[in-house]
Amino acid sequence: MATFCLAGALLVTSAALVYTITDDQNSSPNASADPSPSIWQDSRPRADPEPVEPTSPTPSRPAGFKIGEEARNGGAVVTINKVWETESITMAGVAKKAGAGAKYVILETVVFNDTKASMDLTCGLPIVNNLLDEEDRRYDSIDDLYEVAGNPECNDQLQPGFKEEMLFVYRVPKDAKVMAWEFSEYDLTSDQEPSTIELRSV
Repeated sequence: MATFCLAGALLVTSAALVYTITDDQNSSPNASADPSPSIWQDSRPRADPEPVEPTSPTPSRPAGFKIGEEARNGGAVVTINKVWETESITMAGVAKKAGAGAKYVILETVVFNDTKASMDLTCGLPIVNNLLDEEDRRYDSIDDLYEVAGNPECNDQLQPGFKEEMLFVYRVPKDAKVMAWEFSEYDLTSDQEPSTIELRSV
């Protein structure tokens, strides 16, 4: 009987000792938590972004044409055959001088109507045009082009599919150096960029 009681006491003491050791381990401040994050994070170093090459700007103006070449803008097709300068022109059968410090620049052209309607080259506005000099100044053609000898008469409609010779005349300063001619088909429904014919060889 005494032996049984002693064995029981030893068993209880051992159990208490095991519990104490286990409890000390669980409450240790050095115990690490289970590393199980809910979101995976990439700890790899990020590569520096590669530089992006700048793109070249898109030209806002159509490529230039040369004298003698057929230049197109919309349905207006113009070929400049010759450019010359003079101090006077003939209008309505009378010589008209450019005046002091001025000169006339004349463009001999052929206009082809590739639109769906007729063109009045001298009294209408089928072709918007400007003469440019080396300072990028823009000159308008003179008034009453229908009075210039050799030009179509006023209201002489150039029908679709036909071509006509046309003189564009400009009054500019005598020392101006013309460089180019711009033109575009007159169209209220769109913002048409002008086409350019280079005149540097003049």
